[in-house]
Amino acid sequence: MMFITLISDRKLNREGFDRDNNLLAHDGETSQVIQSYGSLLSTYDLLFLGAHFEWVFSLTCLFSGHGYWQELIESIVWDHNKVKVAPTTQPRALSIVQRRVVGVTHYLLGGISTTWAFFLIKG
Repeated sequence: MMFITLISDRKLNREGFDRDNNLLAHDGETSQVIQSYGSLLSTYDLLFLGAHFEWVFSLTCLFSGHGYWQELIESIVWDHNKVKVAPTTQPRALSIVQRRVVGVTHYLLGGISTTWAFFLIKG
């Protein structure tokens, strides 16, 4: 009997939690993006998530100024050398201007891709 009471209490709590925190699903514009996971638009949804990650990560790298792009490139080259995919590739240091150009390019492409995918999902 106690187990059934726990299940019913948990069900009530879960339904109350879903009811209170599921407001975005009834919002109109964002509900189409959220509900697109199970539709034919899921490819665009994954594009949206990937582009958004690139956009945010590039903005972080632009603001940091610690050369995270250089570290990322060196990590990728190290992985390629370790697996022997491209053993002749050697990392080169990027200048400050080159790092900024790489960051701004990724920021712009990520922002454009995020916006494009959002409107494809929404429309």
